[in-house]
Amino acid sequence: MAVEFRYANFSEYPRISDFLNEHWAKNHIYTRNRPLFDWSFRRPGHWDPNSYSFSLAVDGPELVGILGGIPFTLNRFGQSSKAVWIVNYVIRPDYRKGAMALQLLSSFRKPEFSAVVAFGINPATVAIYQVLRGQVLPEIPRHFLVLPHQGERMACALKLAYPDWSDERAASLISAFELKELPVAPLQMGHVLPAEWDERDWPAHAERTIGAARDADFLTWRYKNHPDFEYKFLTVAEGKKTGLAVWRLETIRTETPHGRKDVDRIGRLVEFLPASPANAQALFGAFVGELDRAGAMAADFYGYHGETRKVLQDLGFKGSSVHPDGGALPSRFQPLDGKGGGIMSAIFLRDAKTPTQDDCECPWYWTKSDSDQDRPN
Repeated sequence: MAVEFRYANFSEYPRISDFLNEHWAKNHIYTRNRPLFDWSFRRPGHWDPNSYSFSLAVDGPELVGILGGIPFTLNRFGQSSKAVWIVNYVIRPDYRKGAMALQLLSSFRKPEFSAVVAFGINPATVAIYQVLRGQVLPEIPRHFLVLPHQGERMACALKLAYPDWSDERAASLISAFELKELPVAPLQMGHVLPAEWDERDWPAHAERTIGAARDADFLTWRYKNHPDFEYKFLTVAEGKKTGLAVWRLETIRTETPHGRKDVDRIGRLVEFLPASPANAQALFGAFVGELDRAGAMAADFYGYHGETRKVLQDLGFKGSSVHPDGGALPSRFQPLDGKGGGIMSAIFLRDAKTPTQDDCECPWYWTKSDSDQDRPN
């Protein structure tokens, strides 16, 4: 019987969950959290409301391959088109010969999608994406900061992740990222996405960037409606314009014989869209002030966009590459581990320059919250 390729029905979640658990990752979050799975693969207004945006390869009664797709609007210098992030691309071992990988990918690699993006690929699969004629990208740059006078707390976290590290090694790494003092915070700030964001603020960003459109539809779905994480909107007005940051607080936990134990708190900045250079300074001050009041000891930001990276570096975030051990900064916090924070990606793209790691003019606005990368472990 020929293998059939089709999109999943809602009633098929249990078999998808079992397949993920057996062939993707044991106890993966999607196997334990159906609301998160539904949020990812039932995005309103971007997919057929009668099916998941999740492709299945089926041989008779057997599920033999899966590929999830998260649809989004791709902005290219103010022009919009359809695109999709692909996730959980796996084929049962006894079906991996032949053209099945390409056929499954064809579920989303269609003319209607101007870009198909695999954000967060296993380095072992690089050759597969190259054979499929995808472009493998350099790791998305990561930036980090430690709040003033929080070096000891950060050192404790590093020693938990890397028990064999000396005090001197931890202190050397921390010193490269610790702020000398808290920046000045603005007197006024807001915590709600502006009602006129799409009319007054997003167009200026859209005209000079490529990436998932950060319009109100995306920001509301990705942050306000997230089923698990509590993202915080932070705004600073400048005349009729508004600068926007989005971040969340993460509790760092370690695994113990008696369960997970709370260790500390860290922030993750996922959007930084200032209205001007002066507004960027005020927005950064507001963000760091909120980190401090929330009891966080540090924060990180992932992003390709050259202009945003430069602004944040000038304000106090430092690229992880500034220190030889920067790549070892933990990025998984529940539970805390020492695997570092490198994220590789692949892209199938029409008519646009791909993201780069070292180009200060890279136009791709692409952060850790793209696709499903910023999710519970």
